[in-house]
Amino acid sequence: MPQNYTITEIPGNTKLKIATTDVMNTDERGVKSPEWMIKIEDLMISDVDGFNDYCELFGWYGESSRLTTGDISNMLFTSATLKHSDLVLLLPNGGHGAQLESKMNVGIQLKAIQIVRLGNVKATKVKLQVIDYTNCRIQTFQQQLDRVILSISVSTKTNTVFVYDNLGANKGQMVSKVDYSKNTAE
Repeated sequence: MPQNYTITEIPGNTKLKIATTDVMNTDERGVKSPEWMIKIEDLMISDVDGFNDYCELFGWYGESSRLTTGDISNMLFTSATLKHSDLVLLLPNGGHGAQLESKMNVGIQLKAIQIVRLGNVKATKVKLQVIDYTNCRIQTFQQQLDRVILSISVSTKTNTVFVYDNLGANKGQMVSKVDYSKNTAE
C-alpha cells in the first residue's frame, strides 16, 4: 500500500515546501515499515530488519539541474555547469542529532549519505531506489520539537532505480551518476 504524503513548508529564510510522510493518517490494521529511510555514515539506528544502521526519513528535497540559456547562440545549447540544490532532509531527532550538529559546527565533511526507498515485492522487503551522496557538508541544522531539518551541500550523487516486472522479477537497474565538484556525469 503506498505511503500517504502531505506538503510541509520548511521555516527559515526560504519558503521551501517538501513532501513528507503523513504521520496523522495511521493504519489501524497493523505495523507498517517506513517507505523512506536514510543512513548518514554510522550515526543512525532502527529496528527495521536489514536496515538497522538507518532511520526513517520523514521527507526530503533535492534538485539537479543543467540550465538552458539562450545567451550563447540559441535555446538548443545548455550551460556547461551541472548543479544540485542543497539537499534538505527531515528526520527524527535522536542521538544522531547532536552528532550532526557537531559536525556542522566544526566543519566536518559527511563522507556518505544514503537515501533508500523500500517496497514489498512478493512479500519481501526490497530496495526500490537508492540515492547515494558523498563528500557533503551540513549548511544548516534546525531542530523543531522531535524533528531535525538539515540543509546539506552535495558533491556527488548516484541515483539507482531497481526495475521489477509485473510478476515481481528483478529486471536490473538504471543508474545516473554526477560529480558536481568535477562537473562530470554518466
